[in-house]
Amino acid sequence: MKGVHQIYLFAVTIIVAAAFFIQRSWSKDGSLYEVEKLPEVEWRVLHFDRALFGGDSLDWTALQRDFSPFLQTNPQRYFWQNERENQLLNDHFTNVEHLIDRDKVELDLKDISARAFALLELPLPTEVHFYISGIDVDAPVIYAPGSPQTLSYAFVGLDNFLGGGYPGYAAITGYQSVLMRQSQLPVRYAEAMIQQVNVPNYSDESLLSQMVFYGKTQLATEALCPEITASERLGYMPEEYAFLEDNERAIWEVLVREKLLFSTDMMIRQRLTEPAPFTKLGTAMDAEIPGRAGAYIGYKLVRSYAENHPELTLKQVLKIRDAQKFLRDAQYKP
Repeated sequence: MKGVHQIYLFAVTIIVAAAFFIQRSWSKDGSLYEVEKLPEVEWRVLHFDRALFGGDSLDWTALQRDFSPFLQTNPQRYFWQNERENQLLNDHFTNVEHLIDRDKVELDLKDISARAFALLELPLPTEVHFYISGIDVDAPVIYAPGSPQTLSYAFVGLDNFLGGGYPGYAAITGYQSVLMRQSQLPVRYAEAMIQQVNVPNYSDESLLSQMVFYGKTQLATEALCPEITASERLGYMPEEYAFLEDNERAIWEVLVREKLLFSTDMMIRQRLTEPAPFTKLGTAMDAEIPGRAGAYIGYKLVRSYAENHPELTLKQVLKIRDAQKFLRDAQYKP
């Protein structure tokens, strides 16, 4: 009976711990920017991957009629015939058909697009194209806003969201491939839209400027994806996000004490804001600090600024390019 009792206690401990991490992964206050009524979104959803790989033969007339954005890069029929016969791309397509819920993806993108239109005045896509990218880590989703005289497009490489264990990602480092899951697709789409408004300040090469840039991106992602947990939006597992929450003050104190905020050393910016298995701060707890801790602190700093300036719209906050203004006026006290 003692053994059974121990197993029971162990199971309860695991359940409680899991519940704790899940709870901690949710944003405490939710988005600061709400939309009372979302605008209607009407667009065409076109499946270039099915047109290219799904039929018994290549329907060149249909490709020319419905998928001109793809044919602009290469209008030669033989090129697309070769793509159709590429076994690796066919494997990606087969797995997409089995693993990706296209209807859910479309609903998620509609909601994000409507919020982006309402909060950031970004054009709604006229057409959304699902396609096989051949694995594009840098640009898995593309948003191409047009002018009033031209169409606006969104391109979604569905093969970039098949789950971290997908064999096709074997050559990609684990801390990157773990984020290649369908739950990240709305986040990447939101980020693709936000970058039309939130432009890096290339004249300021400081770590603080990089942190503020990422922080503004996350503040806007939070507004466009209010139903997604904070940990998912920032690209962390729940336990990683919980660690950052618990150690936010300690990380901030290191950044201030070591005078890292105003450093223009490219290596420091990379260590603290770019994807990595952990963050190198030069402390005893480095191995425990998840990657991109500087980006996390940037989000907290920018959110604090927005909380203290409710008179500003989200678009106005994103347009501020002076990183030191955020530092001065955020009243950030972790």
